[in-house]
Amino acid sequence: MYVLDGICKVFDGRTFAVRDLDLKIRRGERVALIGPSGAGKTTLFRILNLTIPPTSGTLLFDGLESRHFSGRRLRDVRRRIGTIYQQHNLVPRLQVVHNVLSGKLGSWSVWQAVQSLIRPAELDLALGALKQVGIANKLYERTETLSGGQQQRVAIARLLVQNPEVILADEPVSSVDPTLAAGIVRLLIDLSETHCKTLLMNLHSVDLAFAHFPRLIGLKNGTISFDLPAAAVTDEHLAALYAGSGTEAAEEEIVSRAEPSFGRSCQPHLTG
Repeated sequence: MYVLDGICKVFDGRTFAVRDLDLKIRRGERVALIGPSGAGKTTLFRILNLTIPPTSGTLLFDGLESRHFSGRRLRDVRRRIGTIYQQHNLVPRLQVVHNVLSGKLGSWSVWQAVQSLIRPAELDLALGALKQVGIANKLYERTETLSGGQQQRVAIARLLVQNPEVILADEPVSSVDPTLAAGIVRLLIDLSETHCKTLLMNLHSVDLAFAHFPRLIGLKNGTISFDLPAAAVTDEHLAALYAGSGTEAAEEEIVSRAEPSFGRSCQPHLTG
């Protein structure tokens, strides 16, 4: 689904967010990205969903080179990629049904979108998506009245309506209660497996990554620290990944795992 060769992203002409990334993601694969804050994970996701172009290197999506995407072709490819963000990116004052149906904006005309704001179109599609995420009874609720976990489910339902081939989940559980986090991760995995989607998830929780993903990629300072099956990742790998991050949460993640469960250069300093 993706082939990255020597991908670099530079901001302000001097700050590298990611550098020299070589990566392949197979169709239908389930992969978790882990690493300290500022490692470049979100920048990588923005490159993968074609929001920003790489500064250098080659990105292939389904065998197509990204530098050739523009205009309508770029919009068509973006429709095949769905992204779930930490902030949900919902319109709080709209009813849930309208936020869910915004997943169709990439394929609707402007007139269809305006009409749907007056009288929701494809109501059965929205209701079916909400049933899959377990909140069908919230169809006409104002989105701002929902809990954080329910709003994340609305964002997932919107993605189901979009029906992309690839799901990029960028810290999808960091704004919900930890007791709900595993349920949302499991929901995304179940949906990706049921509908044969490629799933990449950016997670701060190492335990969630180990529990639900067969392949883990560690990202640090904009480079890949390791890319291994979960069973091959050791506490030594994690210690090296989070060394010097200065975050108590990262240290706790490493300490909590008492048993193993498991080139080229760009110059200046790096940030995430």
